[in-house]
Amino acid sequence: SNDQQPSAQPSLSNELGLPGQYVAVFANGYEDGYCSNLKADVIGTPEAQIYASEFDCCQENFPDQTSGVCISNLPQDLQPSGAPSFDNNGLGGLDVWVPVWPATNSFEDGYCSN
Repeated sequence: SNDQQPSAQPSLSNELGLPGQYVAVFANGYEDGYCSNLKADVIGTPEAQIYASEFDCCQENFPDQTSGVCISNLPQDLQPSGAPSFDNNGLGGLDVWVPVWPATNSFEDGYCSN
C-alpha cells in the first residue's frame, strides 16, 4: 500500500528521534538541507557537529538558505515571523530607546521613549 512507501519528506517525530541531538542533512544539497534527530542520521556524526536544538542546527548550517526548508521543519512557535518580538521586559514598547525633543527643542525638556 502507498502509506508504506518512503517519501522525500523527513519524518522528524520526537518519539523516533534522539532528544537534544540534531545534525545537518545535506543529502539533497544546501537549499533542501534540514536538521534531523533521527538515530540513523546522528550515529557516526562527530560530536562537534551535533546541536542541542533543531533551531541551533539550522542557524549554524543553513544561515543563508533561501528555500527556508530547515526553518520550516521547526515547530510553529519557534519559526521566525515578519513581526519583531519586543517585550521590553514585559513593559510593552520596544527594547530600543530614542531621545525625544519637545516642540521647544530644549535639552532640559527632552526625554527618552520607546
